[in-house]
Amino acid sequence: MGRVKPLLVLVHGWGLGPGLWHAVRRALPDWPCHTLDLGFFGRARLEVPTGQPLLAVGHSLGFLWLLHHLAQSPWSADCVGLVSIGGFARFGRAADFPHGIAPRLLARMRQRLPQDATGVLRDFCRQGGGLASPDPVVTDTVPLVQGLHWLENWDGRAALAAWAGPVYCLAAQDDAIVPPALTEACFAAERVHWLATGGHLLPLTRPVECGAFLLNILGGGEPPPKPPTLFF
Repeated sequence: MGRVKPLLVLVHGWGLGPGLWHAVRRALPDWPCHTLDLGFFGRARLEVPTGQPLLAVGHSLGFLWLLHHLAQSPWSADCVGLVSIGGFARFGRAADFPHGIAPRLLARMRQRLPQDATGVLRDFCRQGGGLASPDPVVTDTVPLVQGLHWLENWDGRAALAAWAGPVYCLAAQDDAIVPPALTEACFAAERVHWLATGGHLLPLTRPVECGAFLLNILGGGEPPPKPPTLFF
């Protein structure tokens, strides 16, 4: 990445917040970081500093959010690389994307959110990694419903194909939310580096490994070559 340390821009996924990155940031004590907030539990904070090199890192929907805004955002001129952690270029199933998630699953979540938002989020976290965490305080379900709309409809495949810079992808083979087949449908095989376990919420379940993956990129070297299965 050169001599100037790039700013790490960290974007969380659906039903989460900037706190997702706390443990990963502790694994990166010497690197400047800037976390966005997509606003699922309060005011959104989407400003990205410009005028310095940055490495854009998205978890899950966060990576799709980066792709969706890549072409029209000033920060794209400063971006020196894209990193997906449990992310994707498209999530919802389409005629030309059969590995996507069926619309009925997202529709079920949309219907349930107004009556039982805490239960929906608890089930999501359990499916994402079996984490026991305090129930979030949901004062407005509209941002969460909007996020489900993004998941169903946004398509970042063209943006990813047009991106000329490096792309890095870290994923878990036991991810129950973004199955390996979906990951492989979005990324070239040589870009995907696998953890054997960790589920979907890797910044929470495997923060040390996420930090090591980022440090390897930031240190100027490529992630380990194929075979891509990494057992940390």
